[in-house]
Amino acid sequence: MQDFKLSEHDENVSVSFIRDTETLSRLCSEWLSKEAIAVDTEFDRTNTYFHNLALIQINDGQQIWFIDPLELKDVSPLKSVFESETLVKIFHSCGEDLEALFNKYHFKFNQIFDTQIAAAFADMGPSLGYLRLVELISGVSLDKEHTKTDWMQRPLQQEQLIYAAQDVQFLLPSYYMLRDKMLELGTFEYVIQDVDSMFEAVSAPENYDSYYLRMKGIFRLDAKQTNRLKHVASWREQLARLKNIPKTFIFRDPQLLEICQTPNPKMSDLLAAGCHRASIRRYGAELLATITQADLVNPELWPEPVKAFHKIPKAKELSRQLKALANQVADKNDIPQEVLTNKRLIEYYIMRNMKLDVRPNRFWNDWRKTLLSEAFEAVQF
Repeated sequence: MQDFKLSEHDENVSVSFIRDTETLSRLCSEWLSKEAIAVDTEFDRTNTYFHNLALIQINDGQQIWFIDPLELKDVSPLKSVFESETLVKIFHSCGEDLEALFNKYHFKFNQIFDTQIAAAFADMGPSLGYLRLVELISGVSLDKEHTKTDWMQRPLQQEQLIYAAQDVQFLLPSYYMLRDKMLELGTFEYVIQDVDSMFEAVSAPENYDSYYLRMKGIFRLDAKQTNRLKHVASWREQLARLKNIPKTFIFRDPQLLEICQTPNPKMSDLLAAGCHRASIRRYGAELLATITQADLVNPELWPEPVKAFHKIPKAKELSRQLKALANQVADKNDIPQEVLTNKRLIEYYIMRNMKLDVRPNRFWNDWRKTLLSEAFEAVQF
């Protein structure tokens, strides 16, 4: 794959591959003296649990650089770049990028500025896509037809390389506009903190025993069934990681819920629940054995059945009160209401204060606590 010039949209930007660690190390030293660089990744996750990282793109303001992880195995100089507390790394919708880079290289991240999060603070709308962001800020309409392309093929096609370069081409001008807006509003550090919260969720040690709390419909289960689900959800999560396959390739959530509600499940019940024959053949015996082991656990150690939120006493009224207070705080601080809180965060706060089992929500972070704690603590539970 050859270096090239990106000449679309009245710009002429050099795009070069970094082909050796020595060159990468030199460039990383140069980048550390800058205010900001733009970063993106391309990956495939079609048939795997973990991302197959296919490309890393960096725009340093002078040119765009590509790193091919399939070719360049030692990218350790990037560690200092991502860990730097002075160099801002700009991403757009960075969740999967951070996860892909962390799982492959175990990088830690500081000073990550996500333009999607910043755009929400700037009242440009929640979950704003990159194409729309570029259109609003730079007045450029980009082509997104290669979103679902095969990034693991080699050589990459020229159209793919152009697409990948454009993913970082307009991040820097977007950052400068959003940075100035965030500094004006006093919310720049809030953007950084929200990305920190995302990375904490990616990098925190896994608590496999809590994975059942992520599943929909668990409030239909009694204590014994909930205990079963706790064990089989943990088993499936660890198996998917070990084999590097999607969890749905083992069994789907609704299938596990149905089997956990079956009094004495057998192989025929797996088929009746809609499980794929190949999954039954490969994993059915292990699933049933996991349920058998779960049933041997002392009932005193079973988790409490999970309550549907709307059935929690006072939940609806508490939610209404907290949302009203949060909206007042948001308006007072010139923060869009949906950025400060959402339904899931308020439900988390209520369930945590009632000491009920609830999936962690890392967006109950320092800046939100600072703005909301005083108002929320006045509410009687």
